[in-house]
Amino acid sequence: MNVAFIGAHPDDEMYCLGTLLLYRQRGDRVFLICATNGDKGISDDPDFPHAECARLRDQEMREVARAIGAQYDCLGEPDEALYDTWANRLKMIEAIRHTKADLLFTHFPQDYNLDHSTTSTLVFQAALLSQIASVRTESSALPRVPPIFYADPGPGYGFEATHFVEVDAATSVKMRQIVGLHKSQMEVSQRLLGKDYRDMLDERLKAAGQRVGVRYAEAFRPCLADRRTPLGRLLP
Repeated sequence: MNVAFIGAHPDDEMYCLGTLLLYRQRGDRVFLICATNGDKGISDDPDFPHAECARLRDQEMREVARAIGAQYDCLGEPDEALYDTWANRLKMIEAIRHTKADLLFTHFPQDYNLDHSTTSTLVFQAALLSQIASVRTESSALPRVPPIFYADPGPGYGFEATHFVEVDAATSVKMRQIVGLHKSQMEVSQRLLGKDYRDMLDERLKAAGQRVGVRYAEAFRPCLADRRTPLGRLLP
């Protein structure tokens, strides 16, 4: 099976990293797609060059993809300036077609960051159009519309999980190692919040696990729109 996570920024894959690793462990192909280049990611330094930040985060994201065993693509839009335009829809359609995706993961439509919400909107529409041959891109139209699971954005956004994937202890350790490859973001998070993404990842895994009586888990809900609704058995 071909599984793609489509996020707004380099590092958003952490929202379902454990599940992606479980897919890889069973032999599925995994793809990571970012809508933006993350060029505003050194967010506490007004003088850090955007182009250098984008270069740095691209390098980190490629290290993450190698560690997962995934293929990586970036649509290259500027961080915090992502819009639902026809040009961006075409880029997203092509990215999805290129993966020959059987299943998509992306952000929940309501989120704290507009890039996340816009990415979700683009994925929603591009998934449907990926089957429409009259919408032409470099890759051929898909034989069917890939269904979508939304990842948990955290409390406060109206997300109520319906599907959970248990993450074993060994996978959780690997998740920490992989998230740590986003070194620039670890440093920013430590400076701004006093903790980095690895600590927040542990908190998320434990909170989801408590809901279903296991140590660690990741939480999802399906897109319920026509032709984009996934079956629970598609989860690992």
